Amino acid sequence: MNILQESLTELEGAILSEIHHRAARTAFKVRMAFQDSRSLEWRGSAGAVYPAIRRLTERGLIMSEPTGSGRRTSLLSLTALGITRLENWICDLPRASSVGLDPFRLRAGMWSQLTRARREEALPRLRQIIEDEIKSMETYMQTLDAVERPRIELAIELNLTRLRWIDKHESTVP
Repeated sequence: MNILQESLTELEGAILSEIHHRAARTAFKVRMAFQDSRSLEWRGSAGAVYPAIRRLTERGLIMSEPTGSGRRTSLLSLTALGITRLENWICDLPRASSVGLDPFRLRAGMWSQLTRARREEALPRLRQIIEDEIKSMETYMQTLDAVERPRIELAIELNLTRLRWIDKHESTVP
């Protein structure tokens, strides 16, 4: 595979995007973006950010320039190769359209296998958690940049679809 076509992982693409599109110019700021993520899966990746930045730097996709401060902080930017690889990742349409990891979808078929009592306890709580998350995201939307706003808009739409699914299946499961 040609170096310009070598694919990035989702974590690597997200890191390059944080640096290039969202101006997270230090490894700490990139890590904080993951730690503050609305997604539990991305939050769990916060500890993987520093090693991934090192690998991306070694592969020539990130340039790291020391600031000269006593804290060993470096300013990060993408190299020309990094920008090309990021754009290739953005335009990897089969991966972009993949349904990917979805904890709700993974569990959806099993909710009907729970006892009625357990299901009647779980689904209303699930509904409340989703409704609370939608409200929280709607508030969060007011603070977002042009890169993050569509991500949160899609997350809200996904959660609205989940609520519709719960409505449909809550009443039809014996």
